[in-house]
Amino acid sequence: MFHGGGIRDGAAYYLGDTPGTDPLASPFYADLTGLPPLFIQASGAEVLLADSTRLADKARAAGVQVEFEIWPKLPHVWQLFAPFMPEARAALAKTSVFLRRVTG
Repeated sequence: MFHGGGIRDGAAYYLGDTPGTDPLASPFYADLTGLPPLFIQASGAEVLLADSTRLADKARAAGVQVEFEIWPKLPHVWQLFAPFMPEARAALAKTSVFLRRVTG
């Protein structure tokens, strides 16, 4: 779904004059201390996997509880396909379990 040129163009459209290192543009550049627990799901086949991994590592280093799942061979944002993909339904079910647990 994403590739180099498309990401560059999309980033320029999204950011406008804001630097990509602005914490409001990318959570990777923010101080993550004090965040509530995070639940991150990423496809093992997507271009944003390294970004997801780096964010999970940075959050853990800031003392944030992180649950990070890598799902193999799925498209970016596969959870949107819940009506058609059993993996999407399973991912959303795991998200629901996480939310119920952390919001108690």
